Amino acid sequence: MERMTHTTNQGTNNNTDQASGKLAANEEQFGRQANKGILADKIAEELNVPRRTATRVLDAVLDSISELLHCRGKVAVKGFGTFERRIRKGRAYKHPLTGESIDVANKETVIFKPSDQLIAETRSNAAPRAKKPAPTPTDDILFKG
Repeated sequence: MERMTHTTNQGTNNNTDQASGKLAANEEQFGRQANKGILADKIAEELNVPRRTATRVLDAVLDSISELLHCRGKVAVKGFGTFERRIRKGRAYKHPLTGESIDVANKETVIFKPSDQLIAETRSNAAPRAKKPAPTPTDDILFKG
């Protein structure tokens, strides 16, 4: 059974620009976090496909990134950033209350380094990117089924 998710507007005072329908960039809105459902909705809107198809595409991309990180250790997406598997060195530290020395083992972790282009585009004073032209009818054939 597949779990269906939906997005809700939290809070009744959304500052939206009536002409574009986008949230205003202010301190209150900046702290909001997007989730996988919101991302799937944006993909569905951009590709003009059903949300379910967009969710499948998003899952495939995320699974591929995860698998490639496991196999190759590094995934670079031009214009977006680089995901890399790294090992954080173990260290010794002293317990603040007892003064006892505690050893911490090496830890494998994943880091993300955003590209300069992504950093520039996400700045609050940056101009929004130009929207791509509408897809041709043949583009929709790829997402049927």
